[in-house]
Amino acid sequence: MSKKKLVIIIGAAVVVLAGIAVALVLIFGGNNEKKLTSNLTTLGKQFYEEFYYPSQEKSQEDVKTFVKKFEKTGIKVNLENIAKISKVDKELVDSMVNKKTKEKCDAKNSYVIIRPEKPYGKTNYTIEVNLDCGFNK
Repeated sequence: MSKKKLVIIIGAAVVVLAGIAVALVLIFGGNNEKKLTSNLTTLGKQFYEEFYYPSQEKSQEDVKTFVKKFEKTGIKVNLENIAKISKVDKELVDSMVNKKTKEKCDAKNSYVIIRPEKPYGKTNYTIEVNLDCGFNK
């Protein structure tokens, strides 16, 4: 086998291995921030639907009138306060860790803002997520 063919084969093998390595990083390591955003969104939903909304000891119309007040400003709840609620998934709370840095998400600075929307029912809202898990370092 000539040196030229050997160099081409080795070069192709290096390119293939590099492609596999990049794919593995994207599949297993690159989605951590998206996963944590999804998890915090789920925790915010659990907080609002299972605790906050039902805890308003008012008639359905009074609850709708009450949550309507937060349509623009939203209801800001950090991970620390979400974790205190018995109706949220504790395993999900514990999983809020940046896998790359092994840093737990800051429980005071990682939060959701829940904005109720018309018709102001239990599932009528949007959630904005802010993560503080060491991704910007």
